[in-house]
Amino acid sequence: MSIETIEAEKDKKLVMDPKGFFVIFVDKKRKEVVVEFYEGKTKGDKKKIDTGKLKAVVCGRDAEALCHTIVREKLVSRLKHAAYLGREIQKAATSLNLKKKYTQDEPL
Repeated sequence: MSIETIEAEKDKKLVMDPKGFFVIFVDKKRKEVVVEFYEGKTKGDKKKIDTGKLKAVVCGRDAEALCHTIVREKLVSRLKHAAYLGREIQKAATSLNLKKKYTQDEPL
């Protein structure tokens, strides 16, 4: 049996999730990761997604629980977006545990 080896590579084009977008930050005072969900809304030709309004806030210290909640609440519709959120939320939780600064989309 032959198993294919696939070289990993990033996609060149960003495709927005029609459900919306997330802002992730660490609340040091409460010692938890905060994930704000902003509902997406289409504009004009229904292909462009504009910024929406805040629809939900998910808070916690455990990255896995945060990700499970986001999926369970159906706040994300694209697999790539879910994978991105998992990476960013884990990074935020790690920064909280290590008492390091966290900025979304930046290296830890």
